[in-house]
Amino acid sequence: MSQETSSGRGEPVEALNLVEVVDGVTWVENCIECGEELLEERAQLGYRYCTKAQCQAVHYRGVAITAVGVNKSADSFIVADEAEIRRRGEAGELAKKDAALGLDYRDRCTTPVGPVADARAVRIPEPRTASPRRPSPRRPWNAEQEKVVRLYHGMGLNPRQIADRARENTPRLRITERLATQIMSAPPRGSRSR
Repeated sequence: MSQETSSGRGEPVEALNLVEVVDGVTWVENCIECGEELLEERAQLGYRYCTKAQCQAVHYRGVAITAVGVNKSADSFIVADEAEIRRRGEAGELAKKDAALGLDYRDRCTTPVGPVADARAVRIPEPRTASPRRPSPRRPWNAEQEKVVRLYHGMGLNPRQIADRARENTPRLRITERLATQIMSAPPRGSRSR
């Protein structure tokens, strides 16, 4: 039995013992908490403590899993110790990537670094101006033609059937198959597209 020290543990235990084997000399690793011999497999994996509950309670650290938020995507998970995550973050590996497209997507107010030999050598792109809105094209039909075509279309008729029916019932409107197709493809009068 070992004597208790002021910390509540027994006397310090050496972690390595010299054991003689027939072929030569080998090292056996002991648990750093209780001093018992470690299983060879645990020693090869780098553990320095055994699987007893009391040793696990003192030395088990668990795996550090860090979630890195990514824009428009699921989080990315990294399994690493705190120091490695900090090192990778400071190196910029976990930083937002510049994935924009185009030639002039960066700030236009940046100045070139170093002396500039000729002012014409540096070209700063001009900001693009919004193109003026074109007026919507004039509709080549009147409200009465549109009303008849939309009525027949609501009944389930196709453009050819609409033209035939309009020729029979309202010949003065001169609705053709082409005109019926144009009217059905356009938004109804009074509805504003945004």
